[in-house]
Amino acid sequence: MKKLLIAIVFFVTGLSFNTEANTPRHDVQFGFFYSSLSPYGTWVEIDYGMVVWRPTIIQRGWIPYRQGRWIWTDDGWYWDSYEPFGYITYHYGRWYYDDYYGWIWVPDYDWAPAWVEWRYDDYYIGWAPLPPYAEFSISIGINYTHDYYVPYNHWHFVKYNHFCDPYVYNYYVAPKYKYRIHSRTKYRTNYDYHDGRVVNRGVDIDYVRKRTGQDIREREVVRISDPKEFERYRNKDNSRGNNDVVRTFVASREQISKDEGRNIKIEKSERKTSLETSKIRLGDRGTNDRNDEIKISKDKEKNINRNDKKIEIRKENKIETSREKNKIDNRTNIEKKTTENERNKDLRINKDEIKIRKDESAIKDKRNESFKIEKKKDVDINRKQINKDVERKTELNKNFDSNRKEKPNSNNDVLKNQNPKREIKRETNRDFNPPKNNIERKQEIKMEVKRETTKENKVIQKRNEVRSDNKRNESKNSNDKRRR
Repeated sequence: MKKLLIAIVFFVTGLSFNTEANTPRHDVQFGFFYSSLSPYGTWVEIDYGMVVWRPTIIQRGWIPYRQGRWIWTDDGWYWDSYEPFGYITYHYGRWYYDDYYGWIWVPDYDWAPAWVEWRYDDYYIGWAPLPPYAEFSISIGINYTHDYYVPYNHWHFVKYNHFCDPYVYNYYVAPKYKYRIHSRTKYRTNYDYHDGRVVNRGVDIDYVRKRTGQDIREREVVRISDPKEFERYRNKDNSRGNNDVVRTFVASREQISKDEGRNIKIEKSERKTSLETSKIRLGDRGTNDRNDEIKISKDKEKNINRNDKKIEIRKENKIETSREKNKIDNRTNIEKKTTENERNKDLRINKDEIKIRKDESAIKDKRNESFKIEKKKDVDINRKQINKDVERKTELNKNFDSNRKEKPNSNNDVLKNQNPKREIKRETNRDFNPPKNNIERKQEIKMEVKRETTKENKVIQKRNEVRSDNKRNESKNSNDKRRR
């Protein structure tokens, strides 16, 4: 009997160990969240060790990230919630819509300006809460551990000109238009890790400024770790009116997991949830990997800094060498330019000289041609005048001879009658003398022609001398100009 009892005990303990090993455990203690959120909802254990928070919502059709406004900060897009529980639930953890419980919130240790995903086009911009399957990784950003798509009716869409309005909830698109806008918009998530903080870049700020036509300023996020101090600022209306600073509550892991000793009721559900709890990597499971990632990122940053220093030194050396090369290149370029300019000047001078010579030769040719033409004209004129003079003289001689023949000599006639012998002698003399007179006359005419030609030649010589003098003066002037 004792052996049977011992065997039964071992069998029962083995079954209990197997059930514990197969069931996922979420032994996460969120003492600060339990105590802070219990007045605004109930805590429900939907699976073994998986505790979620369910808000007490009166408004019908309520969706997370509804009551509040968007502010652009140095940590990206920050959701400034107007709800009393929003300083925790919209900066820690994830939201999920369960078929039975409705909207539930799964806690986590990582703080962010907002845990949302984005959709946008040229006219509308929208956002929806990230599901619990969305794990944040330092190296990747948002990583989904399970295939899940947020339904279109869980999105908020608004036009760009109302996106940063403090009462943006008054301008949400009606539910009947959500499907059409959801189907034509682009999906985007842009999470980063910088200086130990999660950054939500979301839709590019420059694109939003362009579409809204507004000068959206960047504000500074002031982190407050004391809950009482944060409550004082949160209760003041002036805190939201400050245009330069956004105050937010950021707690450490120790502060979040601290048990404040309050009796908090956690309901245990008997209904099975539609949430795949085995695929969730939030809380302790995520933080172990996160710590490893943080160590790796720190080591990478150190190596990057060392490499950056080396790169800077190399860059400086390259810059110095490039400067020296540039100086040498500039000098060589200047020398080349000067030599080229000198060569161009010489070529221009030679071209100008050649042109001047050509022009001078052309002028000389023109002058010679004109001089020849004038010479020909003068010779022709002289010839014509000589011919005219000769003709005139010949005509005069003819007229003189004719007149002599026609006029009777009265004295001679008388003598003829008185002395016929004298008459015969005179006639003989006349017959003998005329040839001599004609020769003499021709000689006289030739002498006169020679005299006139000599006179004309003298006139032509004087003209030529004057022209030669003018040419000499012109050549002297041109030589003086070249020398200048």
